[in-house]
Amino acid sequence: MYDLEGVLGPSVMKFVERYVNSLLTWDILVFFHRNPEAVLDAEGLATRLGRRPEELAPEIDALCDSRILQCAGGLIRYRPDAEMRDTIGKFCEACQERGRRLALIALVLHKINPHNPQ
Repeated sequence: MYDLEGVLGPSVMKFVERYVNSLLTWDILVFFHRNPEAVLDAEGLATRLGRRPEELAPEIDALCDSRILQCAGGLIRYRPDAEMRDTIGKFCEACQERGRRLALIALVLHKINPHNPQ
């Protein structure tokens, strides 16, 4: 078995296991980490990500419940605390390195479909 924790590190592994529910969640997190001052409604975010607003709703709600995003008045903002922002930064850094990105993809896909035989 591939040592995902050895490749990604424990903080990134725990972050993905707890917060990254899908590849769409991944896209939302990376977008806001790269654009921390962005303030968008769901339609604007959907346009930026090439998705439909209704696809984003459950992911946005989960990230707001986790206090990574702030949702108020129909607007979405990036508002993690300092520790969470640092962890999301490590996640985004891992996305930039091929080997670590492949490990992240494997982890998220396994999370989406845990009963898929290997």
